[in-house]
Amino acid sequence: MIETKTKTDDVFRQTADLDAEILEGILNASNDAAWCMEFAEPVDLTAPEQEIVRQVFENDPFWRFTNPAMARLYLLSRDVDFKDRPTAEIFPRNAQNEAFVHKLIANGFEVDAAPALDTRYDGVEIYVENDVRAHIRDGQLLRIFGIVRDVGKHRIREERMMAELNEALDILTALPLGVLAFDENGDLTAANPAASRILQVSTEDLLAGYLSREKAYQPALELLKRVDAGGFPASLQIGDVLWNLTPRPGGGVVAALSSSAEAGGGK
Repeated sequence: MIETKTKTDDVFRQTADLDAEILEGILNASNDAAWCMEFAEPVDLTAPEQEIVRQVFENDPFWRFTNPAMARLYLLSRDVDFKDRPTAEIFPRNAQNEAFVHKLIANGFEVDAAPALDTRYDGVEIYVENDVRAHIRDGQLLRIFGIVRDVGKHRIREERMMAELNEALDILTALPLGVLAFDENGDLTAANPAASRILQVSTEDLLAGYLSREKAYQPALELLKRVDAGGFPASLQIGDVLWNLTPRPGGGVVAALSSSAEAGGGK
Protein backbone atom coordinates (compact mmCIF):
# COMPACT_ATOMS: atom_id res chain seq x y z
CA MET A 1 0.00 0.00 0.00
CA ILE A 2 2.78 2.39 0.93
CA GLU A 3 4.67 1.45 -2.22
CA THR A 4 1.58 2.19 -4.37
CA LYS A 5 1.14 5.61 -2.74
CA THR A 6 4.81 6.42 -3.30
CA LYS A 7 4.51 5.54 -6.98
CA THR A 8 1.39 7.71 -7.29
CA ASP A 9 3.17 10.64 -5.63
CA ASP A 10 6.08 10.20 -8.02
CA VAL A 11 3.73 10.30 -11.02
CA PHE A 12 2.11 13.50 -9.73
CA ARG A 13 5.51 15.12 -9.18
CA GLN A 14 6.71 14.10 -12.63
CA THR A 15 3.51 15.45 -14.20
CA ALA A 16 3.82 18.73 -12.28
CA ASP A 17 7.48 19.06 -13.27
CA LEU A 18 6.59 18.40 -16.91
CA ASP A 19 3.76 20.96 -16.82
CA ALA A 20 6.12 23.54 -15.31
CA GLU A 21 8.76 22.76 -17.95
CA ILE A 22 6.24 23.13 -20.78
CA LEU A 23 4.87 26.39 -19.37
CA GLU A 24 8.37 27.83 -18.93
CA GLY A 25 9.22 26.82 -22.51
CA ILE A 26 6.13 28.59 -23.83
CA LEU A 27 6.89 31.78 -21.89
CA ASN A 28 10.56 31.75 -22.89
CA ALA A 29 9.60 31.41 -26.57
CA SER A 30 7.04 34.24 -26.38
CA ASN A 31 7.70 37.71 -27.77
CA ASP A 32 5.51 39.14 -24.99
CA ALA A 33 7.49 40.26 -21.95
CA ALA A 34 6.30 38.14 -19.02
CA TRP A 35 7.19 38.70 -15.37
CA CYS A 36 6.41 37.62 -11.84
CA MET A 37 7.26 39.81 -8.84
CA GLU A 38 7.20 38.14 -5.43
CA PHE A 39 7.44 39.73 -1.98
CA ALA A 40 9.90 38.44 0.60
CA GLU A 41 7.44 39.77 3.17
CA PRO A 42 3.83 39.41 1.93
CA VAL A 43 1.89 42.64 1.53
CA ASP A 44 -0.90 43.08 4.09
CA LEU A 45 -4.00 43.88 2.04
CA THR A 46 -6.03 44.59 5.19
CA ALA A 47 -3.91 47.70 5.85
CA PRO A 48 -4.94 51.21 4.74
CA GLU A 49 -4.46 51.78 1.03
CA GLN A 50 -1.45 54.08 1.30
CA GLU A 51 0.24 51.52 3.56
CA ILE A 52 -0.42 48.81 0.97
CA VAL A 53 1.23 51.01 -1.66
CA ARG A 54 4.26 51.50 0.60
CA GLN A 55 4.58 47.78 1.22
CA VAL A 56 4.41 46.94 -2.50
CA PHE A 57 7.56 48.98 -3.01
CA GLU A 58 9.31 48.27 0.30
CA ASN A 59 8.51 44.65 1.29
CA ASP A 60 11.60 43.40 -0.52
CA PRO A 61 10.01 42.59 -3.88
CA PHE A 62 12.10 40.42 -6.16
CA TRP A 63 11.76 38.86 -9.60
CA ARG A 64 10.48 35.31 -9.25
CA PHE A 65 10.37 34.87 -13.03
CA THR A 66 11.11 36.87 -16.19
CA ASN A 67 11.38 35.64 -19.76
CA PRO A 68 13.92 36.63 -22.44
CA ALA A 69 11.44 39.10 -23.98
CA MET A 70 11.47 40.96 -20.67
CA ALA A 71 15.25 41.34 -20.85
CA ARG A 72 15.00 42.55 -24.44
CA LEU A 73 12.32 45.10 -23.57
CA TYR A 74 14.38 46.64 -20.76
CA LEU A 75 17.74 46.29 -22.55
CA LEU A 76 19.31 44.12 -19.88
CA SER A 77 22.73 42.74 -20.82
CA ARG A 78 22.66 39.13 -21.95
CA ASP A 79 25.23 38.12 -19.36
CA VAL A 80 23.05 39.38 -16.49
CA ASP A 81 20.20 37.40 -14.94
CA PHE A 82 17.09 39.52 -14.43
CA LYS A 83 16.38 37.70 -11.16
CA ASP A 84 19.65 39.05 -9.74
CA ARG A 85 18.58 42.66 -10.26
CA PRO A 86 16.45 44.78 -7.84
CA THR A 87 12.90 45.38 -9.06
CA ALA A 88 13.28 49.11 -8.28
CA GLU A 89 15.76 49.47 -11.13
CA ILE A 90 12.95 49.29 -13.66
CA PHE A 91 9.93 49.74 -11.37
CA PRO A 92 10.90 52.66 -9.13
CA ARG A 93 8.56 54.30 -6.69
CA ASN A 94 7.23 57.38 -8.47
CA ALA A 95 3.88 59.11 -8.87
CA GLN A 96 3.01 57.16 -12.02
CA ASN A 97 3.81 53.79 -10.48
CA GLU A 98 2.03 54.63 -7.23
CA ALA A 99 -1.04 55.39 -9.34
CA PHE A 100 -0.49 52.01 -11.02
CA VAL A 101 -0.58 50.26 -7.63
CA HIS A 102 -3.68 52.23 -6.57
CA LYS A 103 -5.38 50.95 -9.72
CA LEU A 104 -4.35 47.39 -8.87
CA ILE A 105 -5.82 47.77 -5.39
CA ALA A 106 -9.08 49.24 -6.72
CA ASN A 107 -9.48 46.31 -9.13
CA GLY A 108 -8.53 43.49 -6.81
CA PHE A 109 -5.12 43.09 -8.47
CA GLU A 110 -6.75 42.01 -11.73
CA VAL A 111 -6.34 44.61 -14.48
CA ASP A 112 -5.59 44.83 -18.17
CA ALA A 113 -3.63 47.60 -19.92
CA ALA A 114 -2.72 49.35 -16.64
CA PRO A 115 -0.26 52.20 -17.39
CA ALA A 116 3.08 52.54 -15.63
CA LEU A 117 6.30 54.50 -16.09
CA ASP A 118 9.31 52.18 -16.04
CA THR A 119 13.04 52.75 -16.51
CA ARG A 120 15.10 50.72 -18.98
CA TYR A 121 18.66 49.70 -18.20
CA ASP A 122 19.94 52.45 -20.47
CA GLY A 123 18.34 54.95 -18.08
CA VAL A 124 15.49 55.89 -20.44
CA GLU A 125 11.97 56.07 -18.97
CA ILE A 126 9.36 54.22 -21.01
CA TYR A 127 5.59 54.20 -20.86
CA VAL A 128 4.29 50.65 -20.54
CA GLU A 129 1.00 48.83 -20.07
CA ASN A 130 0.62 45.76 -17.87
CA ASP A 131 -1.94 42.96 -17.77
CA VAL A 132 -1.69 41.94 -14.13
CA ARG A 133 -2.95 39.12 -11.93
CA ALA A 134 -1.97 38.12 -8.38
CA HIS A 135 -1.71 35.31 -5.87
CA ILE A 136 -3.46 36.35 -2.65
CA ARG A 137 -3.89 34.16 0.42
CA ASP A 138 -5.69 35.09 3.66
CA GLY A 139 -5.48 38.80 2.91
CA GLN A 140 -1.78 38.61 2.07
CA LEU A 141 -0.43 39.54 -1.36
CA LEU A 142 2.22 36.94 -2.16
CA ARG A 143 3.11 37.85 -5.75
CA ILE A 144 1.90 39.70 -8.80
CA PHE A 145 2.56 38.62 -12.36
CA GLY A 146 1.63 39.55 -15.89
CA ILE A 147 2.52 40.73 -19.36
CA VAL A 148 4.09 44.13 -20.07
CA ARG A 149 4.04 46.07 -23.36
CA ASP A 150 5.99 49.14 -24.44
CA VAL A 151 3.44 51.78 -25.48
CA GLY A 152 5.92 54.64 -25.74
CA LYS A 153 5.46 54.97 -29.51
CA HIS A 154 1.70 55.20 -29.07
CA ARG A 155 2.15 57.74 -26.26
CA ILE A 156 4.45 59.89 -28.44
CA ARG A 157 1.96 59.72 -31.31
CA GLU A 158 -0.90 60.70 -28.98
CA GLU A 159 1.10 63.63 -27.59
CA ARG A 160 1.96 64.77 -31.13
CA MET A 161 -1.69 64.50 -32.18
CA MET A 162 -2.76 66.44 -29.09
CA ALA A 163 -0.21 69.17 -29.85
CA GLU A 164 -1.50 69.38 -33.42
CA LEU A 165 -5.08 69.50 -32.16
CA ASN A 166 -4.26 72.30 -29.71
CA GLU A 167 -2.55 74.24 -32.49
CA ALA A 168 -5.58 73.78 -34.74
CA LEU A 169 -7.86 74.97 -31.93
CA ASP A 170 -5.68 78.03 -31.39
CA ILE A 171 -5.92 78.86 -35.09
CA LEU A 172 -9.67 78.24 -35.13
CA THR A 173 -10.15 80.48 -32.11
CA ALA A 174 -8.15 83.31 -33.70
CA LEU A 175 -9.93 83.15 -37.07
CA PRO A 176 -12.09 86.20 -37.91
CA LEU A 177 -14.25 83.85 -40.00
CA GLY A 178 -17.06 82.19 -38.09
CA VAL A 179 -16.90 78.39 -38.04
CA LEU A 180 -19.62 75.94 -36.98
CA ALA A 181 -19.11 72.17 -37.07
CA PHE A 182 -22.11 69.83 -37.35
CA ASP A 183 -22.03 66.04 -37.00
CA GLU A 184 -23.76 63.54 -39.29
CA ASN A 185 -27.00 63.99 -37.28
CA GLY A 186 -27.02 67.72 -37.89
CA ASP A 187 -26.13 68.51 -34.27
CA LEU A 188 -23.74 71.40 -33.64
CA THR A 189 -20.57 70.09 -31.99
CA ALA A 190 -18.22 73.09 -32.13
CA ALA A 191 -18.32 76.83 -32.65
CA ASN A 192 -15.48 79.34 -32.64
CA PRO A 193 -15.68 82.80 -31.00
CA ALA A 194 -16.10 84.54 -34.38
CA ALA A 195 -19.29 82.52 -35.09
CA SER A 196 -20.67 83.57 -31.73
CA ARG A 197 -19.84 87.19 -32.48
CA ILE A 198 -21.29 87.14 -36.00
CA LEU A 199 -24.53 85.47 -34.90
CA GLN A 200 -24.60 87.50 -31.67
CA VAL A 201 -25.30 84.35 -29.68
CA SER A 202 -23.10 82.92 -26.93
CA THR A 203 -21.14 79.74 -27.67
CA GLU A 204 -22.95 78.01 -24.81
CA ASP A 205 -26.36 78.81 -26.32
CA LEU A 206 -25.22 77.73 -29.78
CA LEU A 207 -24.08 74.36 -28.46
CA ALA A 208 -27.31 74.04 -26.47
CA GLY A 209 -29.40 73.98 -29.67
CA TYR A 210 -30.19 77.67 -30.21
CA LEU A 211 -30.17 77.38 -34.03
CA SER A 212 -32.70 74.54 -34.11
CA ARG A 213 -35.11 76.59 -31.98
CA GLU A 214 -35.02 79.67 -34.20
CA LYS A 215 -37.11 79.61 -37.40
CA ALA A 216 -34.76 82.03 -39.12
CA TYR A 217 -32.06 79.33 -39.26
CA GLN A 218 -34.25 76.47 -40.51
CA PRO A 219 -33.21 77.04 -44.17
CA ALA A 220 -29.56 76.71 -43.19
CA LEU A 221 -30.22 73.53 -41.19
CA GLU A 222 -32.19 72.00 -44.07
CA LEU A 223 -29.46 72.89 -46.54
CA LEU A 224 -26.72 71.38 -44.40
CA LYS A 225 -28.64 68.06 -44.40
CA ARG A 226 -28.63 68.10 -48.19
CA VAL A 227 -24.96 69.04 -48.28
CA ASP A 228 -24.12 66.16 -45.95
CA ALA A 229 -26.23 63.68 -47.96
CA GLY A 230 -25.06 64.84 -51.38
CA GLY A 231 -21.44 65.53 -50.55
CA PHE A 232 -21.36 68.90 -52.34
CA PRO A 233 -20.79 72.42 -50.98
CA ALA A 234 -23.51 75.05 -50.99
CA SER A 235 -24.18 78.51 -49.64
CA LEU A 236 -27.06 80.75 -48.61
CA GLN A 237 -27.64 84.20 -47.14
CA ILE A 238 -29.55 84.73 -43.92
CA GLY A 239 -29.86 88.42 -43.13
CA ASP A 240 -26.39 89.91 -43.45
CA VAL A 241 -24.64 86.56 -42.79
CA LEU A 242 -23.35 84.39 -45.62
CA TRP A 243 -23.27 80.65 -44.83
CA ASN A 244 -20.80 78.56 -46.83
CA LEU A 245 -21.44 74.86 -46.16
CA THR A 246 -18.87 72.17 -46.89
CA PRO A 247 -19.27 68.41 -46.25
CA ARG A 248 -16.82 66.82 -43.79
CA PRO A 249 -14.92 63.72 -44.99
CA GLY A 250 -16.06 61.69 -42.00
CA GLY A 251 -19.67 62.82 -42.11
CA GLY A 252 -21.28 66.08 -41.09
CA VAL A 253 -20.84 69.63 -42.32
CA VAL A 254 -18.67 72.66 -41.60
CA ALA A 255 -20.29 76.08 -41.97
CA ALA A 256 -18.10 79.12 -42.59
CA LEU A 257 -19.88 82.35 -41.67
CA SER A 258 -19.06 85.86 -42.83
CA SER A 259 -20.97 89.03 -42.09
CA SER A 260 -21.47 91.72 -44.72
CA ALA A 261 -22.15 94.16 -41.87
CA GLU A 262 -18.69 93.50 -40.40
CA ALA A 263 -17.07 93.63 -43.84
CA GLY A 264 -18.65 97.03 -44.41
CA GLY A 265 -17.60 98.33 -41.06
CA GLY A 266 -21.09 97.92 -39.63
CA LYS A 267 -22.74 100.32 -42.15
